[in-house]
Amino acid sequence: MTWIRARLQPTEDPEKVAEAIRNIFGEIEVTTKQGVISARLEGVEALKGLRSVIARERVRDTVRKVFTRWAEDDRLSFGVNRQAAYAGHFSLNLKGEDAMGPIRVRVKGDVQTVIRYLSTSGRDAFADA
Repeated sequence: MTWIRARLQPTEDPEKVAEAIRNIFGEIEVTTKQGVISARLEGVEALKGLRSVIARERVRDTVRKVFTRWAEDDRLSFGVNRQAAYAGHFSLNLKGEDAMGPIRVRVKGDVQTVIRYLSTSGRDAFADA
């Protein structure tokens, strides 16, 4: 299961933040409630949009190394820079790096399979899965 969240700032257009999320995760359903845009994805293949962006940006090796280091048992949390996402680029957000706050992503479940799926190409993503 993957949860995506972005807290809206008072000056932000909710549609632009939703567009930033969709630029990275594909045409997913997002909801806006109490100043937060969120989405919930089930299954590793629901991350195919993110996988495509990671491949296009040629950051598979970096993603594999960083996500493996950040993974804790059955959980992985990371932030995506929302300005880069709005421009269609994948950039991990480091603490305090984005004044508007990151797009927060939280994965729970078989994190190693998710990391393998996001950081490998084609059928290799499901080898030994």
